[in-house]
Amino acid sequence: MRNRSLLIGVVLLVQGVFGSGEVKSVSVMVGDSVTLHTDLTETKGFDELQWEIQGESNIIAQIDREANTVSVPGNEEERFRDRLKLDDQTGFLTITNIRTSDSRVYELQIKSSTKMNKYRFSVSVRDVFFVDSAGAKSVSVTEGDYVTLHTGVTDKQSGDVIQWKFGDQDLNGPGDTMSNIDLNKETGEITIRNIRRDQTGDYKLEINTSSMILHRKFDIAVDEMKTVSVMEGESVTLRTGLIEIQGYDLILWKFGDHLVAEIIKSTNQLSLYDTGDKRFKDRLQLNEKTGSLLISKSENTDSGVYHLNMSSSSHTVQRSISVTVSDRSGAVSGISGASVGLMLWAVAVFLLKEV
Repeated sequence: MRNRSLLIGVVLLVQGVFGSGEVKSVSVMVGDSVTLHTDLTETKGFDELQWEIQGESNIIAQIDREANTVSVPGNEEERFRDRLKLDDQTGFLTITNIRTSDSRVYELQIKSSTKMNKYRFSVSVRDVFFVDSAGAKSVSVTEGDYVTLHTGVTDKQSGDVIQWKFGDQDLNGPGDTMSNIDLNKETGEITIRNIRRDQTGDYKLEINTSSMILHRKFDIAVDEMKTVSVMEGESVTLRTGLIEIQGYDLILWKFGDHLVAEIIKSTNQLSLYDTGDKRFKDRLQLNEKTGSLLISKSENTDSGVYHLNMSSSSHTVQRSISVTVSDRSGAVSGISGASVGLMLWAVAVFLLKEV
């Protein structure tokens, strides 16, 4: 499985207009593209605009109106290397494909002949395990899964705009082709119910607030639905599809309504439970590396639907796996029936030849 998926996305702490001297807190994930900006719509009337990192003397981006120059010297540094963009009209600074090493306090100074305004942005970057080279969060699911893509917004302000797109399609608007997508108006996150193969692709998120514009992309791959069938007495492994669970905060396995296994990453807790009727009898094992669930010496009573829930800071996946355990005696009877059928066919052929 390629993934997720985990989260505390964008934290909006300051209401109203972002003023000079305030420190604006911005929390993003690895791979995001974030634009830091003030409430200014243009820089006319100012002589010079400079972006720096608090505690450092180097200028990483600059507009000099007197010299009529726009420069981004930060792109020459190895840590940024062509990932900084400066809007020459507004002075907004964009950091693309952001990394954990970009967690800093960024300072903006806007100077004129009469005054100087200073703005500070405290940027915190949270790591995500599955991010491709273009910064997309990779999520691999199977047909029928429930997938929730998180925004990280916990306190949406009236002026904030959250926009989702799938290809060129606006997911915030009406449309029958995506009728299985629900939008949470409070947090802006979307849930795709009973996901289909044709919903494979890129899902793009834009969050526009008074102090920043954030772009995030999820690359979702939808694989064919898998079913599990075994013979009684055999072991069966229900797989998460993960090589390792580093990118997920919580993994839960349920049989019907009963929680049978869980991994809580924050406390390194791994737990196994039985159902009320004790049907598993110490036959469950949980792979602490991949999160896969093993049922040893399977019995007929193990047949049913198992539910997997995997949560990260960027997304949550809910999956149902149907397990069928066949009785060996029934299988033997089936073989005997086939043998009898073959014998009757042979006798019929012989009698026809004799006619």
